[in-house]
Amino acid sequence: MSHQIQNPIITGFAPDPSVCLIDGMFYLVNSSFHLFPGLPVYMSKDLVSWTHIGNAINSRSQLSLEGASTFIAPWDDGTAMVATGGLYAPTIRHHKNTTYIICTNVIHGPTNKPGDEHSEQFIVHTKDIRSGNWSDPICFSFPGIDPSLFFDDEDRVYVQICKTGPEFHIYNMELDIKTGKVLTEPSLIWKGWTRGYTEGPHIYKKDGWYYLLCAEGGTFRHHMLSMARSKQLSGPYEPYENNPLYTSHGSENYVQNTGHGDLFQDQKGHWWVVILGCRIWKGRSIMGRETFVTRVDWKENEWPVIDSAALEYHRGFSNATPVEVNSTTAWVYLRDANIDRYDIQKSTIKIKADSVELTSQNESASFLGQRQRRLEGTASVTVLNPQAQKSVRAGLALYKDEHRFLALMVNFLEGIVVFEGINRAKNFFQTETQNITIGDSLSLRIDYTELSLQLFFKSAEEAWHSFGAVDTSVLTDFDFTGPVIGIFAIGADVDVEFVNFEVDTT
Repeated sequence: MSHQIQNPIITGFAPDPSVCLIDGMFYLVNSSFHLFPGLPVYMSKDLVSWTHIGNAINSRSQLSLEGASTFIAPWDDGTAMVATGGLYAPTIRHHKNTTYIICTNVIHGPTNKPGDEHSEQFIVHTKDIRSGNWSDPICFSFPGIDPSLFFDDEDRVYVQICKTGPEFHIYNMELDIKTGKVLTEPSLIWKGWTRGYTEGPHIYKKDGWYYLLCAEGGTFRHHMLSMARSKQLSGPYEPYENNPLYTSHGSENYVQNTGHGDLFQDQKGHWWVVILGCRIWKGRSIMGRETFVTRVDWKENEWPVIDSAALEYHRGFSNATPVEVNSTTAWVYLRDANIDRYDIQKSTIKIKADSVELTSQNESASFLGQRQRRLEGTASVTVLNPQAQKSVRAGLALYKDEHRFLALMVNFLEGIVVFEGINRAKNFFQTETQNITIGDSLSLRIDYTELSLQLFFKSAEEAWHSFGAVDTSVLTDFDFTGPVIGIFAIGADVDVEFVNFEVDTT
């Protein structure tokens, strides 16, 4: 590539990247967990400029996200892992004019506690990735996560997948990709290198070797890439003597928690890797897990060498350019959204209020948002007064999951502006109110930087009134999801009108 790569290439909520090259264009997919539409697909011709062209799960009929609630799993050191269900770690591959995405839908049970969950493996496909027309899922059963596809020279299809708990080991099986029927008994092919939590497997055939790339160490502080290889797809796999292949653990890099990668070739046959990472500064990582890319030197019969330079940047690229979106691909809802409750017309959006709260674990609140793509920016909206029925709360929220969000809202019935901040993983609960005279509308604003979130409101032509600030450490956790900024309406079944909703203005 002749252009300078500016990392991260997919900013904001963009974990677990996978890439394939189709007709000279790169296509990338990320995990989406509890968001609908799910599995966002991005396109680029040069690995520099990326466009969000659609989502592989874009119809409610494809699958349900009702089980995409969030577990809070306390650790011995007083912190907690915040684990959201839903769509985990997709892999995208192209074979004989068809593009496939294989993925896991992690379904949390009614207790909403760790251990009460099961996983559903599925494959969707399309003949035209730019059309947005993806198939219904072809499902198969296996108790694991992070499935990957490998097409061998005889058109046989194999799945590599992490079998979960108590160990995290890699299994391989042959699959009928048209029906989802598992054709061979799943076999253990690698227990991993040393760190445990061996997951995110991908196999590449090169120079007569089958190379198995995995993530290890968990997706946080100890995250890394490891590799093993074999002369047979079924193994045995021998680990690389210089593992880990790459990690930022133990370094002072701005980009930390790096792992879960996918190797691929460009139009000239040069090798690259996409990898997830977190921009962490002063203990804060408001954007969560994002997508990075760097070059790979992979000589014949040798192990790949990852160019770490692009992953060791300091804060000079802290406000990387977001991906391009069109008027429809940016919008996301929560879980099994009722799309009929939303009317999007350019600068005006109508949302029919619902009794479901933002704290609901399984239902879909009347919430419409976009991923926060800029590390520093402003989000704002004007809420019009619903004159016919005032028993409603409506406003602007920065949302990560049902346990963690900041909401700035107007309560029309009581004539107050309310700030509500919550993070159950950190026992953070804050509520503030201010009496106001509500006219025809009220404007709300959140300014965000790496260190702080500042809240404002104003009526009509008045100046902005500050509602205080929140440290971004409040929403920095060991979590799976990233920030989504959106508008919502809670209460009586009435239409609430929003105008001039904007995210990431500078």
